[in-house]
Amino acid sequence: HPLTGFDHLIMMFSLGILISRVTSSLVTNNPATNKSSPIKIKFSLFMAALISLVIGLIVGSVTVAVTGIELIIAASTFVVALGIWNSFNRHESFTTLLLMISIGLVFFHGFAHGIEATGSLSGFGVGMLISALAIMFVGERVSHLIVSKWLGAGIAASNVALMIVS
Repeated sequence: HPLTGFDHLIMMFSLGILISRVTSSLVTNNPATNKSSPIKIKFSLFMAALISLVIGLIVGSVTVAVTGIELIIAASTFVVALGIWNSFNRHESFTTLLLMISIGLVFFHGFAHGIEATGSLSGFGVGMLISALAIMFVGERVSHLIVSKWLGAGIAASNVALMIVS
């Protein structure tokens, strides 16, 4: 589903970009940073996002649907888009806060998947985690190719277009 659910695809892709922006900002602003430190930070942030997704998946699989979950999912992509936009400014603490909020909001993506899951949750969950990690990694790599605050605006615009079409 992360590959065919465009709201989830946008979120995971954007989160990879934001993680990359935050970690590259740490290196740029602190040249004394150990070279392995950004990799460790990226890994930790990716794992935090995946853990949030797993918790949401488990909670969603044992509960019933909650009204408004799609609105929270849509809002999450705007939060991550704002984080990307803001990462080009000098407000690092605000960008880091938006990153942490975005990672927390991944819970709701997992929750929605948990509600929709049929059959074996473990097989579905593993496939979803692998695809989510791959999408975040692609976003992380794209952040090195496209270095512009307008990337955040483009993500927000694509989310608006998706909401109009849906």
